Amino acid sequence: MSSSEIGRVVSRVGLELVGFLRENIGRTDLAQEIGRSLTGDITRKIDLMAEEYLVNLVKASGVEAWVLSEERGLYKLSARPEYLIIADPLDGSLNYVLEIPFSAVSLAVYSMKEPYYSKVIYGFVSNIFREERYEYSNGVIYLNGAEYKSSLKGKGIICIYTVNPRLLEKIRKFVLDKGGKPRLRTLGATSLEILYTAIGRMEYYINDVGGIRANDIAVGLGVALNKGLRVIVRPQLSRIDPTSINVFDEVWVTPSDYTL
Repeated sequence: MSSSEIGRVVSRVGLELVGFLRENIGRTDLAQEIGRSLTGDITRKIDLMAEEYLVNLVKASGVEAWVLSEERGLYKLSARPEYLIIADPLDGSLNYVLEIPFSAVSLAVYSMKEPYYSKVIYGFVSNIFREERYEYSNGVIYLNGAEYKSSLKGKGIICIYTVNPRLLEKIRKFVLDKGGKPRLRTLGATSLEILYTAIGRMEYYINDVGGIRANDIAVGLGVALNKGLRVIVRPQLSRIDPTSINVFDEVWVTPSDYTL
């Protein structure tokens, strides 16, 4: 299967998963906490339902792929996989169950020959609550099927998760020195936040509180790396195995001229 074909298949899978999640908005039973994920985060009923729904869709598609998801890890769906799909079937599940309209489905596809975050073949990130579907293929971003050419620039918009007041002041000074006006945001769905930064709708994404799962950031990270933004993650990308669940202590996506 070619890279364009896998993109079309995963797009259909993503759209069907988004439809499933939209149909279930408002069900109070889905907020039930049923355990912990492999990384120790709370697993809600809807998290596991979304993961199982995704895996079944990939199985039915006939794609020779493995799926790495957050709750149960690596699903080896093929004896000879051509592709690796790193998935967050429901990013921002707390927002979802509270009906705060900012949560997403995130799917990133890699060749098993080059399973590196900078080598994303196809990316899909869709807001569950509104018609906002981003796809990434061959260096191009598409929004709802049309090439994304927005002139909007999120200058000074900073998505930041930190408990370090000195870091806040350092970032504020840097933005002011550039002639900007710093404005902070914390939205609660990392896949969308990272992607917004990669395409310029926000200028900075900074998270140094830990617990950032690679599944959440895979698409946006790949876009940012290919666009030449300054990307810093700890541990370094070269030290991790993409077929395992990885958690980062820090993630920074900033303009190339920003220095720590």
